[in-house]
Amino acid sequence: MLEGKVAVVTGASRGIGRAVALKLASQGAVVVINYNGSAGRAAEVKEEIEKTGGQAETMQCDVSDFGACENFIKEVIAKFGRLDILVNNAG
Repeated sequence: MLEGKVAVVTGASRGIGRAVALKLASQGAVVVINYNGSAGRAAEVKEEIEKTGGQAETMQCDVSDFGACENFIKEVIAKFGRLDILVNNAG
């Protein structure tokens, strides 16, 4: 189980990233749902996770921008205290 772990899944608003985010949440991880342009879809994934008692947060970041990624990870750590799992799914 992943109780208490913090996971970031890039490109988690759809497809494989969505499936990975849902699975991590079902195992007890707090999931940060990264998206670039699909805020509505990311919110739907968050809602689905929360419906089953999981914890999730949506955060926008263009993962092709190094500086934006650096700030994104700093923001995750500032909010959650750490980062345990990173799934680089966005293509």
